[in-house]
Amino acid sequence: MDASRESNDWEELQALVAEVAAAEAANRESLASRLLEALRPRVYQIVRSVCPDSELAQDITQEALLRLWQRLHTYNPAIAPFRSWLSRVVIHCAYNVLARQARLSRYELRETDQLLLAAKKTAPSALEQAPASEVEAVEQVAQRERLDRILALAQQTLSPDEYLVWLEQTVNGSSYAEIALLLERSESWARQTLLRARQKLAAAILLDPTLLSLAEIREAIRRCQHSQDPLTPQELQLLQACISEQARRPPPWRHTARFRRACAKLLNHLLD
Repeated sequence: MDASRESNDWEELQALVAEVAAAEAANRESLASRLLEALRPRVYQIVRSVCPDSELAQDITQEALLRLWQRLHTYNPAIAPFRSWLSRVVIHCAYNVLARQARLSRYELRETDQLLLAAKKTAPSALEQAPASEVEAVEQVAQRERLDRILALAQQTLSPDEYLVWLEQTVNGSSYAEIALLLERSESWARQTLLRARQKLAAAILLDPTLLSLAEIREAIRRCQHSQDPLTPQELQLLQACISEQARRPPPWRHTARFRRACAKLLNHLLD
């Protein structure tokens, strides 16, 4: 779908939302059905951007559509375009479901670990004997679990504004102008907030040993030092002091800004 056609579609949806808001109670049900069915593919697309599991994405889409209908009366077209408002509601809904799934996954993994520990005493490694398709499935699960942990870490680490700006830009691809309009701030504020959010989250990710191994970090440093924006000697020394085989610890407060900048540089190479 080209940009002009997509823009027209969203304008039609915005008009339909206005029609629903102005409709009398007797007509609202039929209009609601039209609106939600028109929104379904768009909501699903947003959900899939944060959820690689297609079946789970279908469930989240259904929950998000219900949430959208429940909150439709709070939408104010004078504040933001319907597209931006919808994205914000859907992303929040998706994150909440993924957070619940992450908690369940951690519980299931603890139970699985106990079973595997017992099986290991009497059988060779199942992963070593698994067909390639099963190995790929294990890798996909690991990637999803990493994404779930990053989303949870983002919510824990970032302020509410930083979290919303990071999600809106990273997940939905919104421009600084669209973010500024959505949150009723300036483009300069959106730009600075996103930069701060990326740096804070990068530092939190590198300090979490469950997300990145030392081998992955060393490889990222190697790539970074061969890039157009290498670590400075001071940044490299600070990283080595904070991230070692013995422990990972945040820097002294006066070096926090430098540490976050260094981590943000590395994250670009960790996600290559």
